[in-house]
Amino acid sequence: MSERTWQITRALATAGALETLRRKDLYVVLILAVLMVLGASAFQFFGVKGLEIFVKDVAFTAVGILTTVLTVLIAGRQLPEEMQRRTIYPLLARPITRGQLLVGKWFTAWLTAGFCFIMLALLTLGLLRVLGICLQPIFMQYVILKLLGIGWLCAMVVALSVYLTPSANLTLCLILAFGSGIFHRMLLMFHWESGLEAFWLNLLYGLLPHYDFFDMSKKVVYDWAMVPWWVIGAMMGYAVLSGGAWLFIGWLRFRKQVIG
Repeated sequence: MSERTWQITRALATAGALETLRRKDLYVVLILAVLMVLGASAFQFFGVKGLEIFVKDVAFTAVGILTTVLTVLIAGRQLPEEMQRRTIYPLLARPITRGQLLVGKWFTAWLTAGFCFIMLALLTLGLLRVLGICLQPIFMQYVILKLLGIGWLCAMVVALSVYLTPSANLTLCLILAFGSGIFHRMLLMFHWESGLEAFWLNLLYGLLPHYDFFDMSKKVVYDWAMVPWWVIGAMMGYAVLSGGAWLFIGWLRFRKQVIG
């Protein structure tokens, strides 16, 4: 990334953060946090002895669902709202290319959604500590991998937002995000096939989005040992390459798109 592109990305991210405060997105996170605190207090009242795995599973499932929904909503509105409010015209009137604008909007969505996730993750960690439930060091790898997944998901949502209507984009991305694990299990059920059928199944498996690869919540719940760091590095490479491919696909359309 050139210095000029980084300056533009940083400026757009700052403006996006101010827009997030104006839209009160963080208030939604705080309200959800209050609800989680109230739920934790109920567990504390009745006791959690023997229910540690259940409590952790519920907590991290809630964090995963809320994070995914918030990420799709935040990323899905970046470009469409600029077009609807016609604020994209003064942006493009500046010495900013459409590719730089696309990267800036992706970074804005990643920064905002990542901050919301970190708030929820730290709150969950604190609540579990209050309940006397400790997490293993793999929690750190869970946070890192989830942030990579949020960046990857933002790239996909921003890219598809230039092809689809806002409602269609949100619906499709939520289906792909929540259904990716189910789709892959369905394909693996047919993995015993041989010949050409297995080849096409393997090809389809490789082409489908793999958002579920970035989820280590179950490993945190069941107190796994830390995975080798080369695995995290490999997932970082996948996130960069796959996310970059999504942004490139979006740029192919956005660079020639008639706005108005």
